[in-house]
Parts: sequence; C-alpha cells; structure tokens
Amino acid sequence: MYVAGQIEDTAAVVNVQQRVVSAGHELTHDWTKDLDLTEDYASRIEESTQIAKTDLGGVMDADAVLVLASSAEPGRGLFVELGAAIARAELGLLDHVVVVGAIQHETVFYFHPRVRRVGTIHEWLALIAPDATT
Repeated sequence: MYVAGQIEDTAAVVNVQQRVVSAGHELTHDWTKDLDLTEDYASRIEESTQIAKTDLGGVMDADAVLVLASSAEPGRGLFVELGAAIARAELGLLDHVVVVGAIQHETVFYFHPRVRRVGTIHEWLALIAPDATT
C-alpha cells in the first residue's frame, strides 16, 4: 500500500501508515522518512528526480493507494499520485484508490468512479477485512 498526503500533514500520514501495517499490510514506499528536500526542487535536480521516481514507484507497485484529503494545506504531489492510481485503476491494474478523511481541498478526481471515499482509515480497513479490525 501507498499512503499519499501533504508534507505539512506528515504526522497524519504516519498514523495511517501505522494502522495499515498493524492490520497486516505492507507499504510499498514510506516517503515520510525522506524529507530532506521539500522545496526549491530545481536547485537539486538529481535528488528531486530520484524522489519523484521513488514516490511514483511506490504508487505503481501498490495494491492500494490511500490519499489523505483532510490536510488544511492544498495538495500538489498527492494529486499526481492520485492521478497515477486512477490511471492504473482504469487499466484494471489497481482495485483500491481510496480518499480518506473530510475533503478540505476538493478536486473533481476525488469523485472519479474508481475512487472510494471513506471517513477514516478504520472504516476502509473494516470494508476490506471485516475480521481484522474487530
């Protein structure tokens, strides 16, 4: 699984990642552990390139992509990750594209037919494995 979210909302992303792992799932990539470069990407092109490839690789390798929608800050990278996840779902390569939380910064793609919206990570985990969360 891959958990996308705002850099400013890293604590919430880590919380969801921990719940996912506790439920027996694996992360394809944990971008929260590599926050040395979070702005001025053009000044460090090689590092920016590697981060982009690694983050997108996490989405491409995932069997589920969770997007945290409740950050007070508007998204940037998470929308790229959401788009890649929807594209994979459209090709039949991904079954779970999930927007988690109260939507703060709306995009039409949160309402794409391949996207499921849930209030909490617990709600989604219960949907995919009802016995795992009881």
